Amino acid sequence: MEYKIKDLISYIEAWAKPEYQEAWDNSGPQVLFKEEKTKKVLLALDFTDKVVEEAIEEKAKLIISHHPMFFEGIKSIEEGTYIGNNIIKLIENRISLYSAHTSLDIAEEGVNHTLCEILGLKDYRGLSKTDKGYYLGLISENNDYNLETLYKSLKDKLETSKIKIYGVLPKKIERIAICGGSGFSLIDDVIENKADIFITGDVKHHDSQKAYENGICLIDISHYYGERPVLNKIKKNLKNNFDIEVLEYLKNDFEIEIH
Repeated sequence: MEYKIKDLISYIEAWAKPEYQEAWDNSGPQVLFKEEKTKKVLLALDFTDKVVEEAIEEKAKLIISHHPMFFEGIKSIEEGTYIGNNIIKLIENRISLYSAHTSLDIAEEGVNHTLCEILGLKDYRGLSKTDKGYYLGLISENNDYNLETLYKSLKDKLETSKIKIYGVLPKKIERIAICGGSGFSLIDDVIENKADIFITGDVKHHDSQKAYENGICLIDISHYYGERPVLNKIKKNLKNNFDIEVLEYLKNDFEIEIH
């Protein structure tokens, strides 16, 4: 079936509410043709030229990305520039781009809830309160994991071997804090909540030092692999509510692999 873009976006916004997003963020419509209709939706973690090409090829009139195209104002659209070319292609093909970023991080069944769900973590609650009174990140208690089984589960469930462990080896795992993407800014809340393990991404050298000094085991699952699972959650939720084809763009265009 065909659905109006505005109806699909209304569903996303009822779930990952715009008011959830943090002040610095730019979740929401990036390019919008709200009366346009589509039979397909393309999901992507990042908005890139390859994602635009895929949407054009698949005739998907709506792209839903996690990370926004615009974080700051744009003063010109110039053909021949990377951003300019992408915007022009969206407009020429009447393709809408909607981003659910920190709104989806915070939402129930969003980035962090999805990670807890696929890892089978129990009894989780909010980790760090935002300025607007919502919770970013989760902390889970009463888990059955040891470090070896948790490491194996992360590798299997996230389908990656690119996992690094820093800090201090825990004698026993009772509390696991988790924040998909780049979450080390929540470290003070992790310490205050006496977490044994903190799972996040984009860990820097001095982040690992702070974890070590505070007796925390820090697991870096990378920004990409910590957020990718939420695409499948979006897909399931859309298909449960609309008779529509939902495609996932699962390539990391920023990473070069040499075999």
